Amino acid sequence: MHRHSLLLIGAAMLFVAGCQTTPVRSSQLAIGQQVLPPMGFIGFCLSDPTQCEGGTDMPARAQLTPARWSELNAVNDYVNANVPQIEDIAHYGVSEKWSYPDATGGDCEDMAMLKRKLLIARGWSPSNLLLTVVRDWSGEGHAVLVVTTDKADYVLDNLNAMIAPANEAPYTWIKRQSRERPYIWVDLDEKTFRTAANDTLPPVGAPVPFVVAAQAFAKELRK
Repeated sequence: MHRHSLLLIGAAMLFVAGCQTTPVRSSQLAIGQQVLPPMGFIGFCLSDPTQCEGGTDMPARAQLTPARWSELNAVNDYVNANVPQIEDIAHYGVSEKWSYPDATGGDCEDMAMLKRKLLIARGWSPSNLLLTVVRDWSGEGHAVLVVTTDKADYVLDNLNAMIAPANEAPYTWIKRQSRERPYIWVDLDEKTFRTAANDTLPPVGAPVPFVVAAQAFAKELRK
């Protein structure tokens, strides 16, 4: 995704990076039906299926204590300050590639994935750390990490030093990972909602379906 300038509504944000107090309750993102994951995410899963396996049938929102709020800020600050921003076309020679940042750097989805990885290492449940695709005020695509808590959904963003409640982030919401299965994505655009009630989920621990399909296709090609 392209790096782009962003007019941030900083005065409307409630919390600055490094804040040690627990924020007030805010709204949570509504979700719709299952949708196709981003192609870059599918490629990431195909390169290492273990990164996209697992899940839970009973996801519980994280309790946002002052200590956990401090952790969110520490990880957000660290990645934003230490990962050079570089677009995929300059980094890999392709327009879109989802991967963890390397010594050269990474773009928005790479940073979001690294924040997720670092928070999981600190004991956060993957079901509360959701890669999310949005559009900014200019209509350009962007990726952030949404953290679901008992207070609100919060946005960890490489374009904003502050962690913002989702309802105050200056974005149009497109889709994000399911809380139940990390390889499934759900609709966030309320204009296109149908219903999530009839969506079925593979059993916990089942192989990632599109990984299985890709492996079967590759096997056929080798015959």
